[in-house]
Amino acid sequence: METVKEKWDEILDRVRKEHELTDIAFKTWLKPLSVYSIEDSTVTILVPKDLIGIEYISKKYTLPIKVATAEVT
Repeated sequence: METVKEKWDEILDRVRKEHELTDIAFKTWLKPLSVYSIEDSTVTILVPKDLIGIEYISKKYTLPIKVATAEVT
């Protein structure tokens, strides 16, 4: 699972391409996210404190991030 940290940029880029996100949407919602920890098969993603919209991110991007993570790793 350490591969997730190593390939995080690639994972986010795959989500951007597959869901045809604009540069603004990508930089606003996905780029600020980072991998905080990995335990077993659970990846905890860190969301910056100043980034409002955690519910929006969770609802819209959880599944695409899971799929991209599985594909890349």
